[in-house]
Amino acid sequence: MKKDISIGVVLPTLNCISLLPEHLESMQQWLDLVSEVVVVDSYSDDGTIEMIRERLLHPRLRILSHPRGLYQSWNFGLSQLRTEYVYISTVGDTITRSGLEHLYTVAEQFKCDVVASEPHFIANDGSAIPKAKWPIDNVLSTLRINEPTYIEGVILFLFVSLHAGDGAAILGSSASNLYRTELLQNRPFPTDFGTVGDGAWGVANVFDYRLGVTPEKFSTFRQHPKAYNREQYAVKNICQRLLLLAEKTLQERLAQDVALRRECECIGCDIFFSLVNALCEWNYRLERLRKGKRFWLFNPYAWHVRAKRKQIRQLLNERKDIIFGNFRSSADGV
Repeated sequence: MKKDISIGVVLPTLNCISLLPEHLESMQQWLDLVSEVVVVDSYSDDGTIEMIRERLLHPRLRILSHPRGLYQSWNFGLSQLRTEYVYISTVGDTITRSGLEHLYTVAEQFKCDVVASEPHFIANDGSAIPKAKWPIDNVLSTLRINEPTYIEGVILFLFVSLHAGDGAAILGSSASNLYRTELLQNRPFPTDFGTVGDGAWGVANVFDYRLGVTPEKFSTFRQHPKAYNREQYAVKNICQRLLLLAEKTLQERLAQDVALRRECECIGCDIFFSLVNALCEWNYRLERLRKGKRFWLFNPYAWHVRAKRKQIRQLLNERKDIIFGNFRSSADGV
């Protein structure tokens, strides 16, 4: 790979001194590949910035301050970049040199706006969490993808909606992904969806980006205590909010795209989406019962809700098999 590839790095920090030495060491693997590094620090007071100044050496390094705010800080850092692509290096999560090169190659090959991959999941102590999955794993397994490719349009919308119903982001962790910088600068991450701003971004812009996917794993996602208060980012009924956003996005695009409307009608997009909404609703009801004062296992209504959820999930899986099975057949030229 050429050393003059146009990748910038945003490194958001907030009192992360315990994870920083290992993180900075991991960055040394690929630091010479990137064109610029922007550190966005939210007034850390634990020595974070002092360590970065000492150990993070790059000819185009800028260390900037920004008030606290998860996606507000990300958006500020993104606004400072002049590179074609951006990698968001969240402290505690790592990527290999070959992995970053691979994301860039896939983006260039398929003209993607985002390239997503699944990481290896690790606990705070570095031990493996083998059963953890991102939504991107569902894309890979459902479409039987065994080499890098891309998805877009209605198929991408269906996957985005499916996981929005679980309150999850199709993009997974941004520390496993590569983005086209201009797209994020023109369409910043939403800041009113708690810690699922990247999920809301994936929903709101679903018809305006091409998603590259790869089955290769070369990054880690660490489950560790956060420097921010999760309660401050809690969003009530996040699944319902994401699905409302998905419906709004779809309806606005259908109003101006006749071809998309015909495609949605052909594959039964409305049926699929209604089943996703129904599953979300029954999940929500069951969760409320589980959190109630009464021991829910002895509540007959709870068993009714479980049965309805199972029924809806089965119908959704059947619809999913039909739609994505036809898509696989078309892709294979059958």
